[in-house]
Amino acid sequence: MRPPRNLLVLFGVVTLLPAAMLAVLGVRLLQQDRALAEQRRSEMLEHAADRAVRVLEQEVNALARRLQGGFAPSEVPDGAVYALVRAGRIDALPAGRAPYYPDVPGAKEPPAAPFEALETLEFRKQDLGSALEIADKLSASSDALIRAGALLRQARLLRKMGRADEALEAYRKLGAIASAAIGGMPADLVGLRGRCAVLEEQSRTQELRREAGAIAAGLRAGRWRLNRASFLHVAGQVAAWSGEEVRADAEGEAMAAALEWLHQNAGTDEARAAGVHWQSPVAILWTPAAGSTRALLAGPRYLEAHWLAEIRKAAAPARAYLAGWGGTPPAGLRKVQRPAADTGLPWTLVVTEPGEAGWGELPGQRRLLLVGLGALLVLIAAVSYLIYRSITREMAVARLQSDFVAAVSHEFRTPLTSLRQFQDLLADEEALPAEKRRTYREAQARATDRLQRLVEALLDFGRMEAGRRPYRFERLDAGVLAQDVTEEFRREVAGHGFAVECSVNGESCPVSADSEALSRALWNLLDNAAKYSGESCRIDVGVERAGGVVRLQVRDYGLGVPAGERKRIFDKFVRGEAARALGIKGSGIGLAMVKHIVAAHGGRVEMAGGAGRGSVFTITLPVRE
Repeated sequence: MRPPRNLLVLFGVVTLLPAAMLAVLGVRLLQQDRALAEQRRSEMLEHAADRAVRVLEQEVNALARRLQGGFAPSEVPDGAVYALVRAGRIDALPAGRAPYYPDVPGAKEPPAAPFEALETLEFRKQDLGSALEIADKLSASSDALIRAGALLRQARLLRKMGRADEALEAYRKLGAIASAAIGGMPADLVGLRGRCAVLEEQSRTQELRREAGAIAAGLRAGRWRLNRASFLHVAGQVAAWSGEEVRADAEGEAMAAALEWLHQNAGTDEARAAGVHWQSPVAILWTPAAGSTRALLAGPRYLEAHWLAEIRKAAAPARAYLAGWGGTPPAGLRKVQRPAADTGLPWTLVVTEPGEAGWGELPGQRRLLLVGLGALLVLIAAVSYLIYRSITREMAVARLQSDFVAAVSHEFRTPLTSLRQFQDLLADEEALPAEKRRTYREAQARATDRLQRLVEALLDFGRMEAGRRPYRFERLDAGVLAQDVTEEFRREVAGHGFAVECSVNGESCPVSADSEALSRALWNLLDNAAKYSGESCRIDVGVERAGGVVRLQVRDYGLGVPAGERKRIFDKFVRGEAARALGIKGSGIGLAMVKHIVAAHGGRVEMAGGAGRGSVFTITLPVRE
């Protein structure tokens, strides 16, 4: 009996249609929620960008107002340079934050007149000694310019005369004069370079590197006001002497480029901010004041500490960037831009999502919706599964009951048919010999006993299922009981060629049991072994005592039980496929009754073996001394 097709169709319509409608409704709700979250993200980004722009405008305006009063050197913020442009000259405070400058003020050079006689003796007459005497006298002059020119020529003459140590001393003295210029270069820088040239000629490498290192440190610190060409020239010489490249850091290069830009554009009337980029960004704010221009050059450190930190705080939890520096927005995130043309600020402001899952969504709404939808679908699936299981189980029970009725009817038909046949023979032939009449009556008695056992088995099984079967426990020997039941069963199947053997170990096997119930359980196992013995007609019964238990085993060598049927073999009304295929008689309650009886005795029943290898059923009961 299979479930009717219309019942399955009705079941599918009743369960699957609401589930499908619920799924469609859930998808539409999720789509609406996603659209709402997208709109919310866009609004949050717009608001974050507006907040960041306002904060940046406030920072720039505050700095512009502060610029109108000017800055003292100690007041210039870290990471910035204060510049004052007057009459084409640009002064930057504090000194040293830019490696070179767009203009170099014309420092005074030594006059030529005092050195005419010296140079005549040196170059025309090649009288180096006389020229050196004049240089020695001029180097003692109180005029710093004359002294600087004399020391330079003195050092040169000493180098020509091979007096290197004295030349180094002359250059050292020249390096102490910072108020003069020689050939457009600061006199002290010329002295340091002269010492390096002498040390190079003398191959005094360690001293040369030390002197070159001093020049490199001065270049990096902005000790001398040089233009870009002079800076690069001196840096190249130092690199050749020390083997180490001398370059300004990125911020210093950016400051120098910003000063150059300011020097060229200081005449404009605009008093706002403009962006300059030179390896690193610099924001320039300037304002005209009484024929001059005051400006503040804000470098990366200042911008990071003040502007960028403030706009990031204002845009939180979104992320804010200034285009061109301050990081690159990750790809794939929603972003909002505020161009420089709209804000009047130096850079384009970019605000992006934080990249966090669920940002901009309504708190918990989507999760609650998903959980609710999932719970409903799981509930529908669980209920559908339970209903389907119930239907299939009821159908299976109905099929088993149908098989049981058919099997019991067949079992009852056999003894009833025998009784009727022998009754007809006795009635039709009144002059039967006494021997044959006795044989017929014995056959009738066996059929009656079989019919009685069937009826009693059914009644007992019904009482067992209802829990009303009374048991009268007594102390008995399981070995003796097994021998008696085996002997009785041997007489029952004597005409069918079965060899039934019972072996009991030498020890007594005392148990507490209902003699009738335990005998019925053992009989059912023997009957089951005979039915499924196949071509083998051998059945072995064994009883043994092992520790605190007694085992009763019934072994056959017939068809066996397939692995797929072992779990259900002790269920009521269940019969194996072999029984149906071979037409083996049975009601399907024999093993179920064995299970009930053994459980009532506090024991257990187990089955071993496999298909084609016979079966071994073992009843295990506790020993009772």
